[in-house]
Amino acid sequence: MKYLGLRKVIKLNYSRKDKLDKTITLPGSKYLANRLLILAALSESRTRLNNMPHNEDIDTSIEGLSALGARFVWQGDQLDCYGFKSAANGYQVEENLNINSSHSGSFSRFVTPLLALFDNKIALSGSDKMNTRPMAELFRALESLGVTITSPNKSPASTLPVEVAGPIHGGVIEMQGSTSSQYISALLMIAGKLDQGLEIKLTTEPVSRPYLQMTLDLLKQFGVEVGADVKDDVEADVEVNNGLRYFKIPGNQKYLGINYDVESDPSSASYFLAAAAISGGHICISNFHPENSVQGEALFATVLESMGCKIWQDEQGYHCQGPEILKAVTVDMGDMPDVAQTLAVVACFAEGSTLITNIANLAFKESNRIEDTATEIRKTGIKVITSKDTLEITGGQPRAATLDTHDDHRMAMSLGLLALKVDNIQIRDQQVVAKSFPTYWQYLEQLGYSLEQA
Repeated sequence: MKYLGLRKVIKLNYSRKDKLDKTITLPGSKYLANRLLILAALSESRTRLNNMPHNEDIDTSIEGLSALGARFVWQGDQLDCYGFKSAANGYQVEENLNINSSHSGSFSRFVTPLLALFDNKIALSGSDKMNTRPMAELFRALESLGVTITSPNKSPASTLPVEVAGPIHGGVIEMQGSTSSQYISALLMIAGKLDQGLEIKLTTEPVSRPYLQMTLDLLKQFGVEVGADVKDDVEADVEVNNGLRYFKIPGNQKYLGINYDVESDPSSASYFLAAAAISGGHICISNFHPENSVQGEALFATVLESMGCKIWQDEQGYHCQGPEILKAVTVDMGDMPDVAQTLAVVACFAEGSTLITNIANLAFKESNRIEDTATEIRKTGIKVITSKDTLEITGGQPRAATLDTHDDHRMAMSLGLLALKVDNIQIRDQQVVAKSFPTYWQYLEQLGYSLEQA
């Protein structure tokens, strides 16, 4: 539906008369894709990526990396990537370059350490909202490695816009793990290019550990040695270390291009699995294989199973059959934060109170995904209690409401699921889904939704 991108408010109704029963195929994971693009740009040979997603975040990454000298060639959903050209003193780039990260938090964090590898000072800025999101911890870590971070607005720099100037040296740094795993992943991805390599010691347990493991696994695939060491009589291999608290990557390494099939996106899958759960219908996702996934959100189906859904896999794909009655659950979502909002909407229809815990870092996403999600769900008459790291939703009978997305793609997609059982749900600024899943509303039409201008 091409016209939807031009409309600020849409009205959603679920018009299907029979039970939901649909098979769908999903685009590739943007979590993997964002990391793959950075590593491909650092590689000395071509990388070919299959089943690459097309969305605003990926476009932003490609535009930024292209401005730095990488080259990308699309053929359908296949992307060929050619890395930066290096010189004796590092990567070369034109003077007075400004990289725009737009709304992409992941690209903002991943590209910041990478900029310090170049031979000129480079400016980095984002959208108005991106320029308010905290990055001080990453900036301080880079400064401890010799990087100069300057801000036109404040000193020391804590948010975008900034100017980043190398050189960056390797060494040993300590940082918290409890704010964002993306800070750590950003440093790990460029660590093999540093003259002394890099050791990172985390002073707190990391959030979103599956995403750290994803970064480490991808580094290995690009030929980067992710070393094991014995530190204070503790085995420090990054794969088995207690809670991923210590990392060591040797320097002066070559990154080698690969051929890689990008697995389907588990956060995108969550909306359709949730649709089956809410409606009591059936969804089959033909290209979803959570048993092989490196992404924490792939575990979402196990949460739905505990709420009464039937989950199985066969040659057709991955299936979810919703129950007659959904049961409330208590679940730690620290390893799958991006599907917390999906669960919050499912919980609106469950018997009892669902408690979602260990989600403090959601306050620093595209929106405050704790308080803003609560605000929108309350508009439908559902009781929600929040704390700094929990959401508690007491199920009931939601009513029609006009809901705000808070410029958050996951808010829009999650709230859209309410229309499965509530007529005339209206969504403001529905076009924000373009950030990660631009065809989302068309997918809902395939399920039996009707969408019209409000």
